[in-house]
Amino acid sequence: MSSRAISSRQPAAWLALTCKSVLLACLVSHSVVLAAPPAAELRVRVVDAQGTAMEHAVVSLHDGKAANAAARPIAIMDQRNLQFAPGVLAIQAGTVVEFPNQDDVRHHVYSFSHPNAFELKLYHGQTGNYEQFDHPGVVVLGCNIHDGMLGYLRVVDSPWFATSDEKGSLTIAAVASGAYEMQIWHPDLGMKMMRQRVDLDAGMNTLRVTLDNAVKVAPESKPVHSLQSLFRD
Repeated sequence: MSSRAISSRQPAAWLALTCKSVLLACLVSHSVVLAAPPAAELRVRVVDAQGTAMEHAVVSLHDGKAANAAARPIAIMDQRNLQFAPGVLAIQAGTVVEFPNQDDVRHHVYSFSHPNAFELKLYHGQTGNYEQFDHPGVVVLGCNIHDGMLGYLRVVDSPWFATSDEKGSLTIAAVASGAYEMQIWHPDLGMKMMRQRVDLDAGMNTLRVTLDNAVKVAPESKPVHSLQSLFRD
C-alpha cells in the first residue's frame, strides 16, 4: 500500500474520532441535565386548633402530574367487631381494595361517594369482595345493616402519601426535592381538603399542620334495607 493511500484516509479517521468525541460529550451533558434531584423526606405533625394530635389525617404531595398505581396493588379494609379497620385507609388511585368480613354477622357495605360509589350486598367471610378505586377523592363507607359502622377511603393520584398515627405524626420518604402542593384531609373536614404549597429541600423537612377548620361531619344518609324496615316506624 502506498504512502499516498494511507494519508488520504487520515482526514476520514480524524472526522470519525471527532464525531465520537462530540457525541460522547453530548451524552454526558444530557445525563447531567436529566439527573434526578436529591431525595427529600417530609415529616408532618397534624394538630387541631388546641394543639391536640390528630390521628387519621392523610397528607399527600402533588407535583401536577396525576399518577395512578401501575401495579394494581391490593389494600385491605377489614370489618371486625362491627367496625371498619382501619377507620381511614389511604390508597393511590387505581388500587384494588378487598373488604373481608371477620365478624360472625353479615355486612352490607356501600358508599354513595361519587364517582367511587359501590355496593357489596349481604356477605360474610372472605368471599372475593373487591373494588377498584380509580378516582381521587374521599369515599365514605357505611353498612346498611349496622348504623354504627363508618369508615373512609382517601384516594390520591400521587405515590407520595401517609396517614398520621395517634401522635398526629407521619413521614413521607423517597420524594424528590422541589415544589409540591400538599393536600391534607381528615374525617373532621368532611369532603373538604386543606391545600398549601411546600418547597422540599434535600434531606429532612419538618412541618406542623393545624386543622383549624375541622368540624364534625354526620354520616351519609343511606337507604333502609328491607329487613331493617320491619323494625322501624
